[in-house]
Amino acid sequence: MSESSAPKLPAVPADLTPDWLGSKLGHKIKSLENTRSIWGTGSKLFYTITYDDDDDDKPTTEERPTHVCIKGVFDPNMIEAVPWTVSLAQREADFFSKIAPGLKNMIFPKGLWSATSDKQGLAVMEDLTKTGCTFAPEVAAYPYTTVMNGVEQLASLHADYWGQSQEDHPWIWNNYDPAVKYSSTAWDQVVRLPGRVELPAHIADNTRRNEAVDRFFAERNPRFRTLLHGDPHIGNIYFTADGSIGFLDWSAFHFASCFHDIVYHMTTMLSIKDRRAHEMEILDHYLAALHRLGGPKLDRHHDPEVMVEYRRSFMANLIWLILPDGLQSKERLAVLHERAVAAFDDHKVIDLILSQPKPAAT
Repeated sequence: MSESSAPKLPAVPADLTPDWLGSKLGHKIKSLENTRSIWGTGSKLFYTITYDDDDDDKPTTEERPTHVCIKGVFDPNMIEAVPWTVSLAQREADFFSKIAPGLKNMIFPKGLWSATSDKQGLAVMEDLTKTGCTFAPEVAAYPYTTVMNGVEQLASLHADYWGQSQEDHPWIWNNYDPAVKYSSTAWDQVVRLPGRVELPAHIADNTRRNEAVDRFFAERNPRFRTLLHGDPHIGNIYFTADGSIGFLDWSAFHFASCFHDIVYHMTTMLSIKDRRAHEMEILDHYLAALHRLGGPKLDRHHDPEVMVEYRRSFMANLIWLILPDGLQSKERLAVLHERAVAAFDDHKVIDLILSQPKPAAT
């Protein structure tokens, strides 16, 4: 169930009371126990629910959840430092109410209730740790066959929304591009911090890099536009009890090039060696799945636009070079930084973007 434009939503953990949650789940709750919390751009608070004895005989069409995760922005300091986190929380809530009900071939957490306000977005969902799911460690590399499972699910999402845009869904505004551009303004303050890995000259060159970033966002090929997860990195996936990938953190979905999701997922999930060895195999698997699930038939061998758009999409990994400390662990950030730089080098991303003819002025 969901609500839109709620007049007031909990802003700090103390606001998450038994009465409040009970009113959303439709059951009388006696007590809530906060068992753990994960703080970040979108914080996850985990609760164990004890129901009121008077609620035991209440008719219900589904089992009452005893363990839930409530996701939102509960840190006023985070909002002040990184204001766009509110839009991410709102987007996550909108996913569960407006997108999730129509997805048929993707695995994601079961949503129980969601709502947005002008200052908050909340999503109440199942606690995956109680359903046999596991999560990626801070630093890991997975077999390419695992990544194939991920890109096949992304192909399902892409096929469902292929060729559509914000014009078709005005409420799905692009919150990803502004967030990356906002983070890019602090480039020197972030990438030159003590302990950060030194960048190759072709990436560190502010003039060329900034021009490439602007052109990357402005010149994406509309042939490949669809709805993206937007942020399918290694920290936003989980594994079900049977080993399938599920996708977390639906706070950055937007319309852009399909290959954004594919290269972003691939780069963060694979070692550099395995990405180099298997990326074309993974790409072919994605293209075949996209067509099988209702999308277009794309041919990387005979359609040069496919490979150009695929290679330039590695610019999406720029986020791992500019992400401020504290939003991911230093261990994860160091590994993903290395993988992103290697992909930039292998695909000559900046050179490719800057070498393309500029679109004619309209």
